[in-house]
Amino acid sequence: MKERYSRQSLSAEYTGRMKGGRGAVREARERILVVDDDHGILDSFDAMFGEEYPLVLMDRGRDAQKKLSEESFGLLFLDIKMPDLNGLELLRWIQARNLETKVVIITALPQASYEEIAHQCGAFRYVKKPFDVDELEDIARIVLH
Repeated sequence: MKERYSRQSLSAEYTGRMKGGRGAVREARERILVVDDDHGILDSFDAMFGEEYPLVLMDRGRDAQKKLSEESFGLLFLDIKMPDLNGLELLRWIQARNLETKVVIITALPQASYEEIAHQCGAFRYVKKPFDVDELEDIARIVLH
């Protein structure tokens, strides 16, 4: 099953994609949202989690904000640097609404100040790119089971 969101500036492939995860209907706490403007990263998450968990892939922060206001997710992997709404702004928005989604920041930005801000805003983990697949799989297991 695929979800699509119409937005002219986005490619059809990455405007939002959801897989069913072993064909079973899952509770919201078992769903994963990945937000990153790098389509290669989205492909990596699809390969890691697409068969195991219900997965929504998005490449815009504002679209993810809208999705989070409509639906619940157990886990959010979130990039910081994006063109429309950066990850820290989205993280602050999530914190202000007391959403139960656990947020893992995934970023290539080396500044330690970003990590400190992310944790102050409620990030569950902060992972630097290039990331370790085993680490992300462990995080998903801890959070979603």
